[in-house]
Amino acid sequence: MFDDLKYRWALHKFLKEHRIIRQSYDETPSDPEELAGDELRIKYTMGRELNMQEVAIDAFRSRYLLEQAYKYHVPVPSKEEDWMHPRYADQPYLTPEAAQKLRADIRAEQKTDWDYWANRVTLGLGLIGSIFGVPAFFKK
Repeated sequence: MFDDLKYRWALHKFLKEHRIIRQSYDETPSDPEELAGDELRIKYTMGRELNMQEVAIDAFRSRYLLEQAYKYHVPVPSKEEDWMHPRYADQPYLTPEAAQKLRADIRAEQKTDWDYWANRVTLGLGLIGSIFGVPAFFKK
């Protein structure tokens, strides 16, 4: 539970920073076509930073999904077309389609795990209620 909260908080910070840079990128005027030798191409540089941030966010999401898959014993996609290998990323990350499928498999496993424990708790509470209820009924 706390891992999920830490993940969501970290993702929120990533997305907040990405949203700020995206807004700044959209408000920046386009670079002129002809630049002198040492002039910076600001819009181009911001676009590259934006792309690198998107790759970092996708890699972060993939790492979290892989951790969850190992935790719940869900098979991890192994086909080459399920992974993206960008030039400026440290590690490959899942494509959106593969991530969506893996997320659905993880949720199904989480639901199965939850149903297992929910049934046991319901049975236990029913037994405890019966243990206290039967003597109370005959006591009157």
